[in-house]
Amino acid sequence: MKYLKYVRNIALFAGLSFCTACVDEIKFGNAFLEKAPGEDVTEDDIFSKKIYTEYLLWQCYEGLYSPFKTAYAGNGQMEALSDLMHSEQGWDAWGRFYYPGTLTAANADVGWMVARFAYITSGGMQNMSNTAMRSIWGCVRDCCLLLDNIDRVPDMTDEEKARYSAEAKIILASKYLDGIRHFGGIPVVDHAYDIDETLEKGRNTIEETVNFAVDLLDEAIAEPNLPWNIPDSELATWAGRMTKASAIAIKAKLLHYAASPIFNSDTPYCTEEPQEAVANREVWYGNYDVQRWQAVVDACEQFFDMNAANGNYYRLVEATTQDEDGYRAAFRKAYRSRGNKETLVEVHDRLYFKDWDNEPGGMWHNGNVAPTLEWMEMFPWADGKNYDGQKYYGQRPAEKDIFEGRDPRLYETLVVQKRDFKYQYYGEDNPVQLWVGGEFKVCGGDWNCKPWGLATYKYVLDLGEDGQGGQGTIDDEPCQVSYCRLAELYLIYAEALAETGDNIKALEQVNIVRARVGLGKIEEMNPELNLTTNKDNLIKEILRERACELGWEYETRFHDMNRRLLIDDFKKPLHGIRIWRLDDAGNRMGVDTEGNVVSAVWDPNSGEPFPTKFEYEAFDINENTDFGTAYPRFVWEHPENWSNKWILSPLPPSEINKNYGLTQNPGWY
Repeated sequence: MKYLKYVRNIALFAGLSFCTACVDEIKFGNAFLEKAPGEDVTEDDIFSKKIYTEYLLWQCYEGLYSPFKTAYAGNGQMEALSDLMHSEQGWDAWGRFYYPGTLTAANADVGWMVARFAYITSGGMQNMSNTAMRSIWGCVRDCCLLLDNIDRVPDMTDEEKARYSAEAKIILASKYLDGIRHFGGIPVVDHAYDIDETLEKGRNTIEETVNFAVDLLDEAIAEPNLPWNIPDSELATWAGRMTKASAIAIKAKLLHYAASPIFNSDTPYCTEEPQEAVANREVWYGNYDVQRWQAVVDACEQFFDMNAANGNYYRLVEATTQDEDGYRAAFRKAYRSRGNKETLVEVHDRLYFKDWDNEPGGMWHNGNVAPTLEWMEMFPWADGKNYDGQKYYGQRPAEKDIFEGRDPRLYETLVVQKRDFKYQYYGEDNPVQLWVGGEFKVCGGDWNCKPWGLATYKYVLDLGEDGQGGQGTIDDEPCQVSYCRLAELYLIYAEALAETGDNIKALEQVNIVRARVGLGKIEEMNPELNLTTNKDNLIKEILRERACELGWEYETRFHDMNRRLLIDDFKKPLHGIRIWRLDDAGNRMGVDTEGNVVSAVWDPNSGEPFPTKFEYEAFDINENTDFGTAYPRFVWEHPENWSNKWILSPLPPSEINKNYGLTQNPGWY
């Protein structure tokens, strides 16, 4: 067995002046260790003072995964592998490897990190950095190092040591959740390895990997010195630190993934060679057991019981006014604002939402996150009835405005053709003109902003300062992403209840989330689905609700498609929408007799009322590229070429060849 050399033989605090804690205000400079620049930092140094050990803990926090890190690196946003978004950037990993289906194990972990999640950082384990790309082991190393040595710190109380250790255990467990979602079972690393120490067992089974992470979380939950929540008086400084609530949320999320059909099945998700990982139970449990879903129920109920015992501190952000404006504001605060009482685990990226390269605006600008018609159609009408506006497509003019009277979350997620689309720089009289030949005045050209007829609004809003191309005045906030928030926990609970046979109670959880934005009870508004008795229909609706509530947050829809093995949704062609402004005679405006796009701009100063006559035309992204370059997915024209190997990522052969016990995932060579 060869050595797994990745923990103690690596310099720990490279680039200290650029590192921050889990809160932006705490910073340390090059004088951190009272040594001259370039001198080595030893473990004795790190654990000689409380302040140095705290810095290691903050570095652990910096290892928490954010979907918006390193957008500039070409990896893009994983939600663009789902049916919610499609990247038309071309030079990102999706356009170069995933969409054409050219990814292999050999090219999956080089250069731009073309794998959807790096098993190791580019350059190997000796070049790991918590701020670099998307890797697992740098943060694992830091957490283990702290857990192994914190008892040595002379000026730290036992209570502080216990709390910091619990926080590190939660962060460590989160990295195992990250790894499981992309690779299945991975090596269990429970201490910081010495340079001459061998890893006796390489890759662990999925059961061992899940149990290891759950045990860490249970230990944190049981720690008396770890608070249930951060006191309100400390949120300004400590929002983002782990709590008991954080530990249970990650536990529920981890068990939820593990209980899903990807692993919890009588049949492995992929039967293609190589099958060693299947035989070793590293990528499935080897059977289906409903008790895995019951464990999810138990974790959720543990949270709700403990929350009640602590005064129900965590609660959904509710609207202050029961109207569209109030519902939108509540939803936005829930997913976007730091320190709200709905967020159970929040990750700080140190930057502001107006910052460009590493944040959602940069992805938007580069065309990474172009929303699809399929996503728009998932949002129900404002009364809670499922969207059925397809029947109005092709009508001249359409009998109904398909963008009026919709789920308020739609307006906080996508820019749609709506007269009073508020929160835009341009005011309430709406210059948003998404119709062909209209005017949509935000950053970039059509190919950046609305390549499939719609634009992403979630996180991005109106795109920051004028120097970056936007003209916004409302998004100058520090960036945070909810790794898990209470709305997701309700939906996790709902799915687990449905899987264990309690549709009625599952519907109660779904309706709690829907009520926040004024939607009617899902079973009452959609009686034809028989949701009180039809388990399959209920689970489909829960997944749709997750896409509406959580889409583009931690690639929720993409991972839902993976864990539930939604193969048909991976293979289906995706669509955009053309909105045509019509004249009084019902003729299309914005196009000349030869089909060329011409101006159909509405001028609010003209005295003419805002246009009300429209035609809606759905189009296949693969067949219509006048909005941009489609970069079609290989399965759109040849669905028979789909392989279930895509459900998990390949492991790099360079690591497998080190012979410390890794096996390759099914289907990858």
